[in-house]
Order: sequence, then structure tokens, then C-alpha cells
Amino acid sequence: MEGTKVDGRRARGLRTRNAIVSALMDLIAAGDVAPTAQHIADRAGVSVRSVYQHFSDVEGLYADASTRTYERVVSMVTPIDPEWPLARRIEEFSSSRAAILESITPFSRASRVVEPTSESVRRNRLALQQESRERLAAAFKPELSTLPNPVRVNTLCALDALTSWSAWDHLRSTGLSAKSARQVIRAGIVALLACPAC
Repeated sequence: MEGTKVDGRRARGLRTRNAIVSALMDLIAAGDVAPTAQHIADRAGVSVRSVYQHFSDVEGLYADASTRTYERVVSMVTPIDPEWPLARRIEEFSSSRAAILESITPFSRASRVVEPTSESVRRNRLALQQESRERLAAAFKPELSTLPNPVRVNTLCALDALTSWSAWDHLRSTGLSAKSARQVIRAGIVALLACPAC
């Protein structure tokens, strides 16, 4: 009987913790890049005390949220077959990357606020960037592999910068729609990979 009580408490605690992280992400998605503990508690339907019981500091809360963002990105990735024609790979990659970048924009903006004091948030961002770069290299391996080493490295770096969240945020914050920003990414990839048929 005691074990059942403990399991029940544990399950409730996990639900509360998840509700708090969800509340933070909902508030960020709505435009509040630095919500207070009170706002998070109100959104989660819990007390402020519960927020501090589950997360002793802001870093822990944002670390959980950044892990959830990372998992969401991984689930959104569209596999790109390097055997596909280049034009199809560019189209698929541009569409997939644009959708991912648009979806993580609110949290990426908010995480910049806490990243200077949060090693875990920084670590998650760097892991996501590394995975994105690896997917990019795999998608366009046939073209990159034909380039001499310095040119190959520079081209991959340029593709990585072009398809980064920072570039996306720049395009979107200067007034481009998500569709137009995706077209810019696509045009940049076409130019960098010298695809006259695309």
C-alpha cells in the first residue's frame, strides 16, 4: 500500500513538473521571453511554491524546456536521401529546415536571455547546431565530396550559416514572411551548390 502511495506521489510530481515546463513554453510562444515564476505558476495551475519545489533555479527550468525543444526538433526532421536528385534534396531540405527554425524561434529568442548563465541551455543549443550541420553535410554529401578540401569546408560553413537559426531570425525580424525566408534559404543553397537546373 505504501508503495502505491509513493508511486502516486511520484506520478503527480511528474505531471506537475511537466505542466510547469509546458507553461513556460506556452508563455514564451505567446511572446513573453522572460516570464515570472508567478506567471508560470498561474499558467500551469499550480502555486509559485510548486514551481520552486520542482526547479530550484531558472536554469533548471530552462534546461528542461531546451531538452523538450531539442526533442521536438529531432521529431520534425525529414530524412533526406543523398541519392535523390539535387533539386529535390534542396527543396525538401529547405522546407524542413524552415519549418523547424520557425517552430523554435520563440524558445531560441528566450534561451538567449538565460544562456550566458546556463551551461545546460548552451550545451543543448550546441548539440542541436552540431546535429543540424551533420544533417546538412549528409544531405549534400555527393556535391560536397567533389570539392577540394578548403572549398568543401568553406562551402559547408556557408551552408551552415545560411540555414542557422540566427540567419532565420535575421530574415524574419527584417520583415520577411516565413515563406519568403524559406525561399531565401533555398536560393542560397542553390547558389552555393551551383545548381543551374534548380
